[in-house]
Amino acid sequence: MEGREVWITGAGMITPLGAGVDANWAGVRAGRRGVERQPQQAGAPFPDNFLYFGTVDGCDGPPEVPPKLASQRKFLNRSSILGLHAAREAIESAGVDISALPPERKSLYIGSGDFTRLEYLDFYSSIAEVAGPGWAPPDAEALNELALHQVNPFYLLEGLANNLFSYLSASYEIMGTNGSLSSLSSCGAQALEACDRALRWGKADFGLVVGCGCWISALIRFELDGLGILSRALDGAESFRPFDRRRDGFFPAEGAAALVIESADAARARGARPIGRILGTGNFQEVTSGAHLSVPLTAAAKACRSAVAEGGVAPGEVSFILPHGSGTKKGDRMEMRALKAFLNGDAAAGTAAGAERVPIAPWKPYTGHMGSASDIGEMILGLRAIEAGALPPAPGFERAEKEFQVLDIPGEEREIRGNTFLSLSHGLGGQSSATLLSAP
Repeated sequence: MEGREVWITGAGMITPLGAGVDANWAGVRAGRRGVERQPQQAGAPFPDNFLYFGTVDGCDGPPEVPPKLASQRKFLNRSSILGLHAAREAIESAGVDISALPPERKSLYIGSGDFTRLEYLDFYSSIAEVAGPGWAPPDAEALNELALHQVNPFYLLEGLANNLFSYLSASYEIMGTNGSLSSLSSCGAQALEACDRALRWGKADFGLVVGCGCWISALIRFELDGLGILSRALDGAESFRPFDRRRDGFFPAEGAAALVIESADAARARGARPIGRILGTGNFQEVTSGAHLSVPLTAAAKACRSAVAEGGVAPGEVSFILPHGSGTKKGDRMEMRALKAFLNGDAAAGTAAGAERVPIAPWKPYTGHMGSASDIGEMILGLRAIEAGALPPAPGFERAEKEFQVLDIPGEEREIRGNTFLSLSHGLGGQSSATLLSAP
């Protein structure tokens, strides 16, 4: 992490637990879950487990935007709308006048994962009319002619991966180093690393990082269930319980989280104070053949070691770990093995006490799995936990399998000692990301 010192000066968050960092932290401290059983859709008798997911209430449109962009609001997809709200809160909480900064010295990195356009609901009425009451195979020529008059020709704009990136860069005149990553869970953390390094290397003085995701459309829930990673909901919303021996998958959600980072010199000059710092990062890809639906053991352990080595912290000195914790049988098993290897390898070297000394708290059940928004959101909650000196427990956790009972997974709130924590995120296909952060 050579180069200039960089501070985290602002944070924003909107999830099924509520709008704003304060609301989310209060929800976590109260032990609330944002995932609920949703009403059955008319004409679509989904299995019961399909009805459990997390939605954000009262946020149907974007916040106020410059008049020149007003006409483009209709092109924003769902996760981009949420991302705009999170970005607005992060900038306001940082107390920075972003309009006064030179456009070329402002940096923007986005991690996105929006699947709301997969269903192509725009075509439903046209298909239904051409197919008739018996749902016969529609005539292609007739369907094409009807859709030309019934379907908004701009619907494809909502499906662009850089939807939020384009809108935010125009809204705040961010014309410096930038990037838009569209993948699965770990691209939020990867966007944060890229922006942090851009500031350290002097390419920008101000950085905005946003992770947003929408995993609640019916089609994506069918996909998740087909992959065998959606919970069966045998115990309702309580069924999402990462690392517990009874786990059987997760529940999806929508949400967004954002961080403002600045060079320490620029932040000091305007009288700002840091809410946190990024001490080290690790990103590794495990080469796999075919679909990789589990946590890559070797890449995950290497990512953890890389992050703490870069931050100059021994594994056993970390105050706590926020794992990916998707709640799947195989994924959690491999992640716990990676954490044992990471922590016990340090113990074998005689530099720390090992796996039984570092609390590991999987927090995704509080909000639901928000894809690219989850890792940044959990980092924000981790910073709040250090500020409060209290580590919220792992929701629904009672007991791990015998192999992992050496791990310290708190089932109730715990006092925090120290000021560093490790956040982990893994994506389907062999990606693993680890970020070491500290708070004042």
